[in-house]
Amino acid sequence: MKNSKHLIVIALMFGAFMLTAQDSKSIKAKKFKFVNVTRDTKKYVKALEKDGWTNIPGEMPMSQQFNNAWAKEVEVDGEGVPKWIISNGESGAEFQSVAEMQATELAKLSLVGLLETQMRSVVELEQGNNRLDAKSAASISKALQVATNKVSKKLKRVLPLSKIMRRKGKQVEIQIRLAYSYAMAQQAILDEMKLELQSETEDMRAKYDEFLNPEIYKQGEIKNAAGETPAGK
Repeated sequence: MKNSKHLIVIALMFGAFMLTAQDSKSIKAKKFKFVNVTRDTKKYVKALEKDGWTNIPGEMPMSQQFNNAWAKEVEVDGEGVPKWIISNGESGAEFQSVAEMQATELAKLSLVGLLETQMRSVVELEQGNNRLDAKSAASISKALQVATNKVSKKLKRVLPLSKIMRRKGKQVEIQIRLAYSYAMAQQAILDEMKLELQSETEDMRAKYDEFLNPEIYKQGEIKNAAGETPAGK
């Protein structure tokens, strides 16, 4: 009788072990989806490794991270406008968590800075084509600058695409690449611009309405990525 009880206990323990192992495999499979890596990505990663960069324990291998990041970079919507705006941030500190936080903030600044540059070029183009006077262009550009500064501090739920590290002496350096919805980031800036321009007269606000519409910013070159990209990307 005792032997039977022992056998039952052993069988239950073995079953629990097998279920745990299966669950563990399932979690790992869901966490990482590996794809074939391009030759350019492999060359780029080798150069990074030569400079001492490596993936952070628990993160995807660097080649997979960058391959996925550049795949995001070329995604466009039905009108050919980028779905994502992507940027890098790099920082060093004694503690990894501090370096990562600083790198993230720098990446956010770079991210909205890309949008600011593209949107400002449209304002300058409109002024150059005499569709906007100098005073109005200056007001819009000022509002754009203030708005981007505010938005960079408010961006939430950014998508980390790659996160790598290296050690230099007592410091840990972190390089992070982030993605954020292009349309959402642009709309956030336009909303802040609208608030900034509320103090203007009604006539002036009517003149600015066109520049608070995302449609006008679909002209000209749209650059949606900042940071190092390997040749051919």
